[in-house]
Amino acid sequence: MKLILVFLFLLTLESYSDTKSNFISKVKNCSIDIQKDSSIDIFIPNNLIIAQAIIESDWGRSRFAKKGNNFFGMRTWDPKRNQLKPLKNPNAKFGLIVYGSMCESVNDYIKNLNSSPKYHKLRNIRKLEIQLWDKVDAKVLARGLGNYSEERSKYIKKIINQIKYLEINYSE
Repeated sequence: MKLILVFLFLLTLESYSDTKSNFISKVKNCSIDIQKDSSIDIFIPNNLIIAQAIIESDWGRSRFAKKGNNFFGMRTWDPKRNQLKPLKNPNAKFGLIVYGSMCESVNDYIKNLNSSPKYHKLRNIRKLEIQLWDKVDAKVLARGLGNYSEERSKYIKKIINQIKYLEINYSE
């Protein structure tokens, strides 16, 4: 009996690992396709995109990811836009945007980072990285995401740690 339980546990771990790899591949493929013709000055590193998708959607398992293809917690206050309300706050003035696909969510996220005044620090960091090194480091760029979450610096640490995890366990 113990042997069967151990076997089932190991099988579950392997399946979960495959699920994680599959999620990473899907997000990465969207990012690559969307940014294939982008110049470096508007490029968002794949590992940063993947790390945020993991954190914001719990590896694609959140209700908003499953029902709305929303992998980044993107909100709308436009009542005409297709949205999901938080279960704990169904009368909220905002909702989480419903997207037609994962790639549509990734695309909107990239546009948001490249245009919202909330992420000017991220864009300034990217500009400096390009001037100094002619490349952009995902962990350094993550320092410009303090406004993405109410957790501010704690959120930045989560993102950086998730990027490190990806670099160690899912390197290309």
